[in-house]
Amino acid sequence: MAQGEDEFSDAEVARATLRLDALVTARRQTKAAWLATHALPVAHLPTRPGRLELAVLTALAQVYGSALVQDSHFLPVLDAIASRGGVALVQRVMFGDAWGEQSEDVRLAALLLDARIAFEVLCGTWPEVFMADADAALAGFRPRPPVPPETGEGDFDD
Repeated sequence: MAQGEDEFSDAEVARATLRLDALVTARRQTKAAWLATHALPVAHLPTRPGRLELAVLTALAQVYGSALVQDSHFLPVLDAIASRGGVALVQRVMFGDAWGEQSEDVRLAALLLDARIAFEVLCGTWPEVFMADADAALAGFRPRPPVPPETGEGDFDD
């Protein structure tokens, strides 16, 4: 799991991030090939992780190091990133309780408990991406703007 008080070196983080990138890419390529073979629509995710997904992979590597690719406990994390994307993983871990909290979201949140601070940094850095769905969900909880008072003109028949 997390290395504790010690931080992973930049080289260790880079190696772990590259391995995660390669694993996610390989899983997506395999899934795309399988879908194409069976004449099914290919997923909307790009084959290779993009800039924001690499930020998520780097954040995970900073917290867990090479354990992400060596420890089988993290297979659900890799599956979630490969199938839904890194942004969706962060959203599910951070806001799963706000979106209907599925049991898989709870398991991912418990598994990635040590990554919450890193995920909070990502959400704060790119709120328009990581919290895009939050605005719509929170709209129902916001107070409505006051209704302007009627002017009173034309209310009475003289």
